[in-house]
Amino acid sequence: MFFISSVFVTYLIYLIIKNQERMEENKNLTIENFRNRYNALKNQTDPHFLFNSLNSLNGLIGYDDERAHEYVMQLSSVFRYTIQEHSVVSLSDELEFTESYIYLMKIRYGDAFSVNIQIPAGHPEYYILPFAIQTLVENAVKHNIVSLQKPLNLIIKMTEDETIMVENNLQPRQDVRDGNGLGLSNLNERYWLMFRENINMQTDDSLFRVEIPLIKNLEKYSDKIIN
Repeated sequence: MFFISSVFVTYLIYLIIKNQERMEENKNLTIENFRNRYNALKNQTDPHFLFNSLNSLNGLIGYDDERAHEYVMQLSSVFRYTIQEHSVVSLSDELEFTESYIYLMKIRYGDAFSVNIQIPAGHPEYYILPFAIQTLVENAVKHNIVSLQKPLNLIIKMTEDETIMVENNLQPRQDVRDGNGLGLSNLNERYWLMFRENINMQTDDSLFRVEIPLIKNLEKYSDKIIN
């Protein structure tokens, strides 16, 4: 009886260890699959961005070399940010990147494009997904008319509910063929994968608004954060 009991206990311990190993393996596979899927979503960038940026730069060279130099600096800042591997960034870093991106758009569209950032300098240090605010700016430019006759005006602000709202006047383009809505769907899926949160979209006859969550505490998402 002692021998049988010992064998049973040993086998039970063996099963427990194997079960723990399988659980750990499944957890690692889940995390790896999450990271691969997340990175694939993050890397879906607009293929025309580089072409348009170089076109704008070419128009400045020899015409306004000082602005061309500043354009190169801002473009370098944008690309430096895009090659970083962090899955979560501070709101300050995302705003700095977005301001560089807005500068490039201002060179391209001039007075036909304006952005009013209403986020106080002393705001608490929240966290956000990389490219979140920039995606909303890019989406507004891509899907709306931007001209001197019909200027596109954006407002970026922090709400009382601790979200970031990006709002633009609505003047839809009729010639957008590719990627209609993919930017926002991509962003929403990234938020759901990382934080189990959704972005909020609202529209009426004249305005389009998107709200994205801000994150205070990253500790409970530590198993998903890619540094």
